[in-house]
Order: sequence, then structure tokens, then C-alpha cells
Amino acid sequence: MPSFFQRPAALLTTPVRLTLAFTALYIVGTLLIFVFLNFQLRIALVGQVDKSLLDQQNLLTVQHKEAGFPAMFRAIRSELLSRGQSDRTYRVFDANGAKLLEAGELQLPADIPAGQGIHEIQATLNVGEGVPVKARLLSFTLPEQIKVHIAKSMQATDELMASFRSAFITTVALILLLGLAGGWWLAKRFWYQIESFNQMAMKIVNSGNLASRMPVTGNDEFSVLATNMNAMLDKMEKLFQGIRQVSDNIAHDLRSPLTRLRADVEVTLQENDPKLFRLTLERVLTELQNMQEIFQSLLSLGQAEAGSLKIRKKPLDFSQLLEDIVELYGPLSEDKGQVFESNIAEKIEIEGDRQLLAQALSNLLDNAVKYVPEGGKIVLSAVFKDDKAVIRLDDSGPGIPQDMRRKVFDRFVRVDPSRTLPGTGLGLSLVKAFIELHQGNITLSDSKLGGTSFIIVLPVK
Repeated sequence: MPSFFQRPAALLTTPVRLTLAFTALYIVGTLLIFVFLNFQLRIALVGQVDKSLLDQQNLLTVQHKEAGFPAMFRAIRSELLSRGQSDRTYRVFDANGAKLLEAGELQLPADIPAGQGIHEIQATLNVGEGVPVKARLLSFTLPEQIKVHIAKSMQATDELMASFRSAFITTVALILLLGLAGGWWLAKRFWYQIESFNQMAMKIVNSGNLASRMPVTGNDEFSVLATNMNAMLDKMEKLFQGIRQVSDNIAHDLRSPLTRLRADVEVTLQENDPKLFRLTLERVLTELQNMQEIFQSLLSLGQAEAGSLKIRKKPLDFSQLLEDIVELYGPLSEDKGQVFESNIAEKIEIEGDRQLLAQALSNLLDNAVKYVPEGGKIVLSAVFKDDKAVIRLDDSGPGIPQDMRRKVFDRFVRVDPSRTLPGTGLGLSLVKAFIELHQGNITLSDSKLGGTSFIIVLPVK
């Protein structure tokens, strides 16, 4: 099998395209999430800085109100000592604009925005030659037109935001690489599985050998697909074998009557006897009727197995149907000196096609009457059991050998190997097909009478 990388077409397979599509979708979604988180985090961090500035405003306002400027200045010094002065600055101006106090190492610009409230400004940290940073500036006015400015550097916030961006990008990149690697692995695995299926299918097509099977490994969807395809191949192989067997059996079963027909016609043509002509035509008609029966049975059987046979299910008094069949075959059994007994429960009602079920049961009873010797016994019973209709046909005939029981429902299989008894070998095949059309099943076992027991189970309505 060629390597995945040696097949450019593999790059256009569905898993590869899905991987690329999901990767693009993932990148777009990640960018949107990043923008949202970045915005929300900055708002939260800026909000914390602004809250800190407002808390200090409240503190200085209270100190000034209660004890005047000295108390306010002491509060400022205390804040600088406790929180550090490298990232903040306090400025206080009187009503005339004279500077009363400036404390802190954060250097503010000369043109401070006018007005009250919080503004974002560009400041400089007093480090070396000075580091430009963003800062939040709170401006407010105390009684007697005292103006106070409190500035707090945003350097820590910017560094935290930079760390967040770096960690987020690194994490996304790792996840993206892992996703691409996983997608690539899945694409390779998918391609190899499909390629093995394609090669096996082409092998079957080119060789015509239906014995080949798809490889089944693991318990994933590919194994389920391979199992289903193998089941399909099993069915196809069985059908083709059946076709070959049918062809052989038809040739075998029709060779003798065709030979007889030809011989009769050739002999009759040599004579000039009208009575002989009529007798020959009657024999020809009989043989043709037998052959027509074979072909009609084959047609019905093929339609039943293919599911195309029209079945007309209606509410059916199955007990009455069995009684009618007993009434039909009772006299035939008596004529052969057999004992025919029936034990049929009343009011067994099912949904079914009366004609098909009658034909199936007639085929079974016809075989029983045909194979049970004089003085033998046939028993037909029908009962309810576990919401099912169970029909049992027992006989005291010669029985069916164990090696034939699996084949007896196949086409043209005859229990009588010499084929001295009349029949086409299609009767039991039709019985099985018609019973299965009614969602039932038929099995056989040894009978207590010494012969064979056919057991039919049908669902009741």
C-alpha cells in the first residue's frame, strides 16, 4: 500500500478537509475568545485600580474634613510608606493654583487634564532615564477649592496583561499543534482504512472471488462497516452459490424429462398412428406441466427470498385454516393406510396471507404423506405458547439424516437420493421462505413417533 504522504489525493480526503475546516474554525473562535477575555480582563484590572483611587479619595476627604491638612498629609505619607511610592504620585493645589504638596516618584506630565473624575494619562517612572507608562489619574476638589490629583501607574496591569496574552497564545499554539497532529493522525488512519477497503473491493471485482473479506480490527465504526460489508459478501456468495446450484439442479432435473420428450416425439414421428400421436401429446403435456411447476416454484422462491413477493396480510383464523388442510389431506393419508391425527387449539388468530401459509403447510403434509410408509402415523398439532402460535408436524417415517438437516431447506435437495418419488426438491425451500415472510421460523428435530418433527413458530396478531 502506498504511503499516505506519497498520495497527493490523500490531502483532499474528507478527514483532511474536516481537520483544516475545524482548525480554521478553531482559530477564528479562539481569536474571538481572546479579544473578549482580553477586554474583560483589562476592564477588571482597570476597575481595581480605579476603585483603589476612589478609596484613597474617600480616605483623604475624611481626613481633611476631620483634622484638616495635617491629617490629610499624614494619610498620604502613610499610603506611600505602606504601598510604595515608585508607581504613584499625589499632588495638592490651593485655590490659587499654588502647589501645596507633591509626593511620589511617578512623574506626571505638565498638562494634566482639567476636570473632575478619572482619566488615563501618559506618565514616566522615575527609573534611569525614565520609563514611559500609562497611568490612571483621579482629580477631585476639597472644600476651599483645594484640588487633589492622585495618579497610579498601570505598569503592573500592563505586565499582567502581557503575561496573560503570552500564556494564552502559547496555550492556543500548543493546542493547535496537538489538534493538527491528532487530525493528521486521524486522516492517515481514515485513509489507510478506506484504502484497504478499496483495494479489497477491487480485488473482488477483478478476480470475481467472493470468498475475500474485509479486515476487521478494533471496535470502531470501521470495524462495524467491515463487518456489515463481510455480511453482505457472505450473502452475495451464498446467493451466487445458490444460482450455480440451481443451474446444476435444473440441468439435472430437466435433462431426463427433456430426453424422454425428445425420444417420444422421435418415435411417434416414425409412426403414422393418430392414437399414438394423442398419447404422445398427453405425455408431453404432463412433462411440460411438471417443468412449468418447477419454474413457477423457482420464481416464487426467488421473489420470496428477494422480498419482492406480494404478501397480503389479513386477520386470519389460523385454526380454521389448519382444519381445512387436515380435511384435505386426511383422506389421502387414509388411502395410503396411514393414521392421521390432529390436535388444533381453537381461535388461533394471526396476521397472514392465507394462500402462502396454506401452500407452506400443504407442502409439509404432502411430504409427510409421501414418505411415511403404510401403517405409519402423522400428527398435526397447534397451540398458543408465549404469545406465539406453535405448529408441530410429527411423523413415524424414516426421518431425515443428521447430515441432511442443514441442507433440507436448500433448493433441489431431495432426501430420496434415488429420486424415485415424485417431487422437485423445492417444497421445503418454499415452506421456509413463506414462513419467514410472516416473521416466523421453522426448525426440525427427531419426533417422538420415530420420524421427523417440523416445528413452525408464528407471531400472533
